[in-house]
Amino acid sequence: MAELPEYIGKYKIESLVARGGMGAVLKAVHPTLKRHVVLKKLTIKGSSAIAERFKREARILMDFKHDNIVQVYDHFKEGSSYYMVLEYVDGMSLDQLIKKQRFLSSELSLTIVLQVCKALAYAHSMGVIHRDIKPGNILISKKGDIKLADFGIAASEDEDESGLTKEGMTLGTPCYMPPEQIENSKNVDKRADIYSVGVMLYEMVTGKKPYPGNFSADTLIKIRKGNYRRAAKINGRIHPFVDRLIKKLMQPSAARRFQDVDKLVGTIEKYLRRYKSEPIANALAALMRGSIADEPRYPKARRKRSVLPVLLILVAGLSSGGWYAWHEGYVYRWMMPDSYGELHLSLRVPKSGKRADEMFIKARLFVDDGKDMPESTASPLALDFLPSAESDPYYSLESRHVFLVPGLYRLKLIVGGTVRWESFRILPFSAPGGGNGLEMHLRAEEEGKRRLSVTATAKDADTGLELPARLTVMANGSWTTPEDLPEQWLATATVRQFRVEADGHEPQVFSLKIAADQDRLILSASLPPLGGHK
Repeated sequence: MAELPEYIGKYKIESLVARGGMGAVLKAVHPTLKRHVVLKKLTIKGSSAIAERFKREARILMDFKHDNIVQVYDHFKEGSSYYMVLEYVDGMSLDQLIKKQRFLSSELSLTIVLQVCKALAYAHSMGVIHRDIKPGNILISKKGDIKLADFGIAASEDEDESGLTKEGMTLGTPCYMPPEQIENSKNVDKRADIYSVGVMLYEMVTGKKPYPGNFSADTLIKIRKGNYRRAAKINGRIHPFVDRLIKKLMQPSAARRFQDVDKLVGTIEKYLRRYKSEPIANALAALMRGSIADEPRYPKARRKRSVLPVLLILVAGLSSGGWYAWHEGYVYRWMMPDSYGELHLSLRVPKSGKRADEMFIKARLFVDDGKDMPESTASPLALDFLPSAESDPYYSLESRHVFLVPGLYRLKLIVGGTVRWESFRILPFSAPGGGNGLEMHLRAEEEGKRRLSVTATAKDADTGLELPARLTVMANGSWTTPEDLPEQWLATATVRQFRVEADGHEPQVFSLKIAADQDRLILSASLPPLGGHK
């Protein structure tokens, strides 16, 4: 085996993680973050479609920011190889965990699937279909963090797939694919990912796949008919809810499945409310660290005894007023003032030229126990946009009523590329100063201008062949190369015109508004030959 280089690009190489026919996976150190990263290497030999998929995966993931999706920090070409720089997840994949444990409990399986579904909901909202959901593409850290990985064959509304996925082409892993994906991978929608989640859940709770992993005629017939052995017949400990859920997810007809991942998320969350979330999360982390060999029994969440009289009042005929009292917190204030306090969060966020639905804002709540910092059952906080005047440079958001057990907490607030932590104490309603709860007013500041990195590539619009691209920028009335501009001229939070050109081809101009948090721009131009088709 060839000796590993000390550096690839700016990344110091530590070890080889895996090697395959098309490339390798390397563990490295990020020069400025000073943390481990993964370098995914593609050696360009043969299929240009494979190289294009590799670049598409990087382009898709560079725009993604979600706690349950592996983050991409960078991608570049060096020599004859392309590289992608990804978040390093210190743990193992879900298929390795299943193999190690043989199968997982219904509670733990649903907890993992819930996080995967949240990642999928985010990807779908960005117009991306994963098309390869399976345990091997789910990574779990030693802390129990769950990450969706490998968007190599993903389909994107914003990316042209012509030449990559042709009509009638099949992409994916056979035993996880729905009938419509086997028939034609080009035209699948988010319901294909939902089907694959069902197959994955089946494998998690049984340790077996519902169908053989091949494309035999017999297997295809079984998949089209939905002819598989019920999960509950393989593992009698599976909860009936999980068995029914798998059946719903794995319907051969896409019209009979969940039509949206958000509905699936709500269904799983509703079921998991009957269990305490912290013991399940702690057990997953312990399994990943190897500190326990088998899953424990998970305690069910207990209802507060003092809630019973309120429920009886509701049943007795005061349902509308009782629900209002519950929703507005009067039940907690009047009947449990020693046991609960309240948090109300208001947030002001710079618009930065973005619509509200383009903003990435997430607030997560953690219990400050001085050790493991478990996530609160009230997390993530639901933040609602308030009406905003066009003249107001800020969006205003508010949380709903959040009633918490008194104690220390920490808030993790993510706004775009900025992460902010706030620590605070919740007092009971009965304590001095606790009667009105805690009002937390936060304001995110406009991100300052940053150096903008611009990469341009070009290809012939007729042949698809790569061309030597030249990039220029409109500055002071003329097209200028970036190298001839002052260092801070190419920056974020500006409007700029870029031109990509190549000899013998018509140039393309991109007029773009660059947001403050968008510090990397990739321009891929398809240039028509001068004089029309060659």
